[in-house]
Amino acid sequence: MYIVVVLDGNHEPLLIAFALGTINCDNSWLWFMRRLKECLVDNTEVGFISHMSDSIDFAVQRVYLDSYHGYCCKHIAEKICASTGSNTVVEQLFWKTCKAFFPKVRFNVKSIDIPNVVNWIKTNSHEFPITTIIEMVRDSMQAFHFTGDFHGILTPYALKVLHKRFIHSDGCSIRHIVGDTYEVRKYSTTETVQLDRGICSCGKWQKCGIPCEHAIASLQRLEIVEIQQMVHLKLTTVVY
Repeated sequence: MYIVVVLDGNHEPLLIAFALGTINCDNSWLWFMRRLKECLVDNTEVGFISHMSDSIDFAVQRVYLDSYHGYCCKHIAEKICASTGSNTVVEQLFWKTCKAFFPKVRFNVKSIDIPNVVNWIKTNSHEFPITTIIEMVRDSMQAFHFTGDFHGILTPYALKVLHKRFIHSDGCSIRHIVGDTYEVRKYSTTETVQLDRGICSCGKWQKCGIPCEHAIASLQRLEIVEIQQMVHLKLTTVVY
């Protein structure tokens, strides 16, 4: 089963496409990736995190030429554990290396877990006809995905991250440079915030669409609701 999962506005896995095909088959993955692109349309900006599969890499490179494609760190760690006999020291060194290698802007998605209901269907439905399996996946996912009756401007995930960054903004010293540009210092690090562009040199704001602690420190003169409105549209309850 070929599966494409994304993170929705509440940072939960959402199945957007699936198909049945031959394992590790370049042509099958190429067909699947082309159908995915047709559904997402050409101007959709995407990046891929996948298992270590030559066939997936083959398909991404030919269909999404300009898109980022990286391997799932969690999947790599599992392979390291399998080859080293669950050596925790080696595993810890691997995760430290991941963090050191991407010190600033980095993908905050180490892996996106496949919803449990899809895993169950993958392992328990081999005797069913293909059409039945497709119906089972579709019906189960529609019942599984909880749209939520959220209140307020932002999704619970976005509110949680924003609240955490409000706490971390305590102790920052701010120096106005020019216009909407500020220099924010905390401990031994200094970052530059450009409020009009929605960016910070730490990379956190542009990475996930939520103002970082440096930006929040620069925005302390504003009301909380005004700061919430600076969060990316994808994390609002209206879009969710």
